[in-house]
Amino acid sequence: MRRILSLAVMCSLAFPGMALAEEPEAPKQSADDMDKEYEGMTPPEEHTIPAEEAMPEPPRIKADDMAKEYGAEEPSEGEHPFLDGLSWQAMASAFYRLGGYIGNGVLAGDYNTLYVPDEGVGYPYTGYNGFGVNFVGGMAQYTGDKFGVTVDLRFGTGAPLLTPLAPVKQGYVSYLPTERISIDFGFFDTIFGAEVADEWNNANYTRGALYFLRQPFNHMGIRSAFELSDKVGFTFMLTDGGVLGGVTVATNETPAIGWQFAFTPKENIGLFVGGNHAASGSNGNRDWENFFDVVLNVNIDWFTLIFNGDYQVNPHVPGSADAVSFEYGNSLAFVFDASDKVSIGLRGENLSGNQDWRDFSGQSYGSITTGTITLRYKPVEYLVLSLEGRGEWASREIYYSRTSPVDDTVPRGLIPNKTQNYAVILGASAHIGN
Repeated sequence: MRRILSLAVMCSLAFPGMALAEEPEAPKQSADDMDKEYEGMTPPEEHTIPAEEAMPEPPRIKADDMAKEYGAEEPSEGEHPFLDGLSWQAMASAFYRLGGYIGNGVLAGDYNTLYVPDEGVGYPYTGYNGFGVNFVGGMAQYTGDKFGVTVDLRFGTGAPLLTPLAPVKQGYVSYLPTERISIDFGFFDTIFGAEVADEWNNANYTRGALYFLRQPFNHMGIRSAFELSDKVGFTFMLTDGGVLGGVTVATNETPAIGWQFAFTPKENIGLFVGGNHAASGSNGNRDWENFFDVVLNVNIDWFTLIFNGDYQVNPHVPGSADAVSFEYGNSLAFVFDASDKVSIGLRGENLSGNQDWRDFSGQSYGSITTGTITLRYKPVEYLVLSLEGRGEWASREIYYSRTSPVDDTVPRGLIPNKTQNYAVILGASAHIGN
């Protein structure tokens, strides 16, 4: 459990592996074999082997094989083949979902859309009940000495809910002036939050309400990452789309300013604190919305804890010059590794806001509490099977039922009439890459 993070691009968090690799056996020393073979004999003095020559040969590495293939003892700079800097990943995620919706099934929200009156709340991981393929795709990334390029594509029913540029999930070029600095130009994943789109890296199969109601998914612009020390990193962004990211917002004539500090005092502890700030479009773009994100990740052997908090402030609610809208959401997740192949993920969330936010044009869902438990089984490497139960409870009627009123004047023809919903999902994720 998201929400563990490559410092070169500083955009994501990744969870610890579900199984620990067994330490390889130490190589047998040449001297051991010699002692056994010549037991009781003393080699002549002139044949004594110096200690440094008696040590075993170092293990062969990829560069040795490349040198042999290309006819040189050691590849010199500039002679590495192009594929040496290429990394890739292919993935697919399928599911069967049983929930409490009717009509078109699960309500599919538009990209990064909050609650919409008379339409309920949307989910980014699926658009319906029954069988489905939410994501199929892959990523290719090339990194050279001073530049890089990344292309990340996603297809499937969940792709339009994940990115406004579907099937493009990411597409950017990188400039690497030094080993401690990287600069990305283009469309890239957000640096905020504890969960990520690749569900096998999260505590649960489905992403939480905090993920799709409080956080950006991706950004269009410039991102710079700096390795300040071995334990401190900093990321800075200038992007379109306001505090919730995306491509653009018509009322935003100024870019959003994003930042994040990453602290890793120990290998098993990570603290990430950041924010995104952008003009709201009101009052001549002089009122700026402020978004803040906090992630804490602690791993102790077979146990992992992940906390994520998001807080958003709008200085002026439309229609009320003095009202300040404050929205918040908190998530706490745990992962228990029962064995190398089995794990259990638990997640609880609560989202709400102050009275001005809840009363704003009646567009708020009031408050939402969710609880999710996921049993995961990894029969072979690169394949993850998930069985998940999820419950949601809201203070207002935002979910559908079999008795939902029909109204042809609303976009979806139905009016939500439930304050709670329960779902069971069986998911299968496969991923492979280098």
